[in-house]
Amino acid sequence: MPITTINSDYKIADIDNNFKISAGPGAGKTYWLVNHIKNILHNSRKLSITRKVACITYTNTAVETIYKRLGTSATQVEVSTIHSFLYKHIVKPYISFIADEYNIDISKVDGHDDIKTSFKKISNWIENHPNASSLRHPFTFNQLTKLQNNKTALINWFNSISYTLNQTNNDIDISLVRSEAYYIEDDDRRYLNRICLNALEHNLIEYKKQYWNEGKVSHDDVLFFSFQILKKFPFVSEVLLSKFPYLVIDEFQDSNPIQIEIFKMLGLNGIKTGVIGDYIQSIYGFQGANHTQFNSFILPNLKEYTLNENRRSSNEIIDVLNSIRTDIIQLKYRNATIEKPIVFIGDMTIALQRAKEKCELEDVQTLSRSNFISNALKAEIDGIGLDNKLLEKLLTTDSNRDRKYLIHSCIKSIAYARENKFKDAIKELEKLFNYRNDKLKGKRKALKYITLLLDKYDDYKDLSLLDFSKFVKENLDNSISKVTGGRIKTFYENQTFNQLSLCVSIPEDLSLHKTIHKSKGDEFKNVLLVLKKESDINFLLNSNLENKEEQRINYVAVSRAENKLFISVPTLSVDKQRELNSLFEIENV
Repeated sequence: MPITTINSDYKIADIDNNFKISAGPGAGKTYWLVNHIKNILHNSRKLSITRKVACITYTNTAVETIYKRLGTSATQVEVSTIHSFLYKHIVKPYISFIADEYNIDISKVDGHDDIKTSFKKISNWIENHPNASSLRHPFTFNQLTKLQNNKTALINWFNSISYTLNQTNNDIDISLVRSEAYYIEDDDRRYLNRICLNALEHNLIEYKKQYWNEGKVSHDDVLFFSFQILKKFPFVSEVLLSKFPYLVIDEFQDSNPIQIEIFKMLGLNGIKTGVIGDYIQSIYGFQGANHTQFNSFILPNLKEYTLNENRRSSNEIIDVLNSIRTDIIQLKYRNATIEKPIVFIGDMTIALQRAKEKCELEDVQTLSRSNFISNALKAEIDGIGLDNKLLEKLLTTDSNRDRKYLIHSCIKSIAYARENKFKDAIKELEKLFNYRNDKLKGKRKALKYITLLLDKYDDYKDLSLLDFSKFVKENLDNSISKVTGGRIKTFYENQTFNQLSLCVSIPEDLSLHKTIHKSKGDEFKNVLLVLKKESDINFLLNSNLENKEEQRINYVAVSRAENKLFISVPTLSVDKQRELNSLFEIENV
């Protein structure tokens, strides 16, 4: 099938064909997407007050951007994230169709959210597991749920629960990641008994049903339910076709196989579907996305196009991008010559200061691989030697459920609020209060908590976790148990509030220090990419983007920069410095 090369101003004449557009970084795909939607609105005869264009994009920030660019045209367009779209138009109206099969109490279902793993539910599931009889030996069964190390390992294991599309039977499997089934402390790894693992890696749907019977629906559950409803009740696709004759999907390369199968079901049922993406920018393998899926996606009468410009970056940055990637050569739309990118060798906090000096009054956006590093940069500390798993260890170390979840949620909500994510801060605390019939009461209580925590921030921010727990008990909830002694007290004494704050992942982070994954679809005047170790810079020297997701992640990071690009690396050999000299300035800091 021929692929037509286009620019970002190109209009597709036949708007009633399925299409796929491959667009490299900075190619102006959002600009093109918005204009394409406007083209549909101006020329289609299939739209009306009740029939709209559906646009699926990856983040809520991207949703707002597209709505803003559409302006007055937005009245006939519904822009949303995939989970929000599926929940609103498939799960919410039709979940009753599958409620009996999956033990869903629909009277309790109210949206979707992150669901905390419940050890009580794990234990109950094991007790009633059809293979439990094979585990009745005291060592393999009784100790499985009684020993603290095993409890920790089980929670780790069940935190890895995921859905995968089974191509053989066209259904969804529920599985656990075997490598997560261990407890670790001070490099001492203690695995669950493998006999138990072999026996228990089945019947996970019954474990999930415990949550669904309480109305608890995770984001992945939304995909699972949507798939089952569309598969078992094909008329639902007909209803969606009557509401949305057109569907446009942005950042398609980051869709997982279940999402893609849902898109196919809708497309094959008649919804005119267009997908936009770039297989080299596929960086969500941990969520099931596969970079090969973009190129292999097909629908009837699908027309293929490619955008080969880079409207975002300076000439020097485009030269770097073209040196990394061989499948496309991006054209220099701006044709702006600014300055060679710089590699800083040494401490990342000093590199950040040097980058700020070179950008004078302009901001410098740091991008890093881990949430922990991005938070360390916010505090302008190097983070070396600090533990990025402390929030998880809090939940697995403290056996007192009410206390650990309150402390955990307070730390997260404080971090959210300090980044102006007040909605997320309130939502995090609201989960703790069982006010299902009076949500306003729960919101008020959460708001009261976060207001006090922010007001008294200076009183506890530099204290130990033990002192913070005392603050919470004295000021928020006197009913929680005091940390008294033993292993739990040692943990609380040896950690600080600030150390745990560094472990909080900010949703849709808008700060100047974020992870590379949270920068997807965004662009910044000046970027400092922070690499953890010297070998990470190999994406510039020995690129293998098709086969190495870590390299694709760093490629995405450098492609976010408009004017100035900086890279921080702790060490760099003389040979590698020499190889980089043609495209980069090298500075020791």
